[in-house]
Amino acid sequence: MILVFTLLKYNNDISAEHKSQKHYVAFITKNLNDGGIERVTQLLTNQLSQRGAQILLITSKENENDFKVPNNVLRFIIPFVEDEPQEYIDSLSWDQIQDLIAKQTMQLLKLKQNLNIKLFVCQEHWSVRNFLTIQTLKRNNIPVIAVDHNFFLYPLCSYQQYLFDFSKQAYPMADAVLCLSRVDVQLWRKLGVKNALYMPNPLTFDINAIQLSTLTSKNIVLIGRFNKRHKQQHLAIQMMQHVLKSEPDAILQLIGSGSDEYRNECKQLAQQLNIQNSVQFIDFQSDIERFYKNASVIVLTSAIEGFPMVLAEAKSFGIPAVAFDLEFCELYQEGVSVVGKGDVEGMAEKVIQLLQNQTLRIEKGKEARQSVEKFNTDATIDKWVRLITGIIDGTDIVAQMQEEEDSVSEEKAMEIYKKELAFWGQEEIKIFD
Repeated sequence: MILVFTLLKYNNDISAEHKSQKHYVAFITKNLNDGGIERVTQLLTNQLSQRGAQILLITSKENENDFKVPNNVLRFIIPFVEDEPQEYIDSLSWDQIQDLIAKQTMQLLKLKQNLNIKLFVCQEHWSVRNFLTIQTLKRNNIPVIAVDHNFFLYPLCSYQQYLFDFSKQAYPMADAVLCLSRVDVQLWRKLGVKNALYMPNPLTFDINAIQLSTLTSKNIVLIGRFNKRHKQQHLAIQMMQHVLKSEPDAILQLIGSGSDEYRNECKQLAQQLNIQNSVQFIDFQSDIERFYKNASVIVLTSAIEGFPMVLAEAKSFGIPAVAFDLEFCELYQEGVSVVGKGDVEGMAEKVIQLLQNQTLRIEKGKEARQSVEKFNTDATIDKWVRLITGIIDGTDIVAQMQEEEDSVSEEKAMEIYKKELAFWGQEEIKIFD
């Protein structure tokens, strides 16, 4: 099989109007549907284009359930290496895979020439292709912002520790590496990525325009892809068994796509516990707002998160949250009732308290709403605009922004890092030299 890298959209006619634009900022992400990174990409490109930026979005395919792209955002389709059949990829040597990625990157360089792209934003922290692309772009003196869309220890938690080796080569070359927590900033800097910056995600909804949840239902929601190791929906089902003993009318809504095998495993667990009538399995929803409006509690059973958009969204609707403690996550610092990692009974107790006490529910909902107001979308976009403009203009903008950061100490970051290693049973892992 021969892998051909071609532009599948707009490939024959890049109009004079597009060529005449002052410059473009190009965002690269594999897909644009059903995921936090994909949602953030849609939000960022929309907000930046509203500020007058010329945005180009590069993905490997289009899907009918993609998040909507603004009309003034150009979209190009370039097939990625991982779109090839797995058996074909497995048949290739590492040198052949690198060659294929290099050919793909050449398409990016051609696109840059045709459209005067001044900056690329590379976001796929789990992809070797992403790291090699960053290196190739920088070797051609093209500005790059890398966004690390998860927790620092994601490679270890995903059995992909080798990603640290690639990130240590690529991230220091980037003009800026954006992190979702201040803890991550310190850890990446300690690993040698001196250009790391804290950048929260923009909020999905205009918090001043949405209708808050009435908090009158017995609905408990958990929203996210079905993933046993990271999202741990099965623990929410185990929690529900305890909740129903005190609140028999409660309903757990598990919303999202992901692994069909794991979803079926969760359904079987609900049946084994004889609570299948109280657990609803709902596919990915593009109109998620209606579920928030009818929810009284959101639970997060995740083992790792970067900047969980579902929590930011739930907080925006004034919904109280109960979650397993993630000390590194900015959104967990306020407005969340935390319990120990994996403490199913502790989580159930917190949920029962909220369902049985309307005054407490309203109070915790207000705390959640107030805590998310500091993650102001306008402020986040202002920071993005300043960073993009500074990098394109060649100023030392990253150093300036680092000086302004409200940072976490390296000692505190390492304390949290060691706790996470212990949780994952990886105390012997040596990431830092």
